[in-house]
Amino acid sequence: MSPVRLAILAALGYILYRLLKADGNKKRSDAACQCPDGKPRVDDVLMEDPVCHTYVPAHDAETLERDGETYYFCSHACKEKFKKGASV
Repeated sequence: MSPVRLAILAALGYILYRLLKADGNKKRSDAACQCPDGKPRVDDVLMEDPVCHTYVPAHDAETLERDGETYYFCSHACKEKFKKGASV
């Protein structure tokens, strides 16, 4: 067998090994993200700012309660615009 063929086979073997190893890691990490009730864990949810329409993680957003509904804002300025009725 020529050295070129041997190098190609070695490279293909290594790629196959990495693919199989990565698939095993994915299965383990998916299992680690499961809550005891079997539902996937969600670390945070992105909420849309009603003024500028950007998406903000809920835990980082400015919030406003109005008519029993919670609104999420990317900044204090957007929250103030919403309060003044500039954009709904």
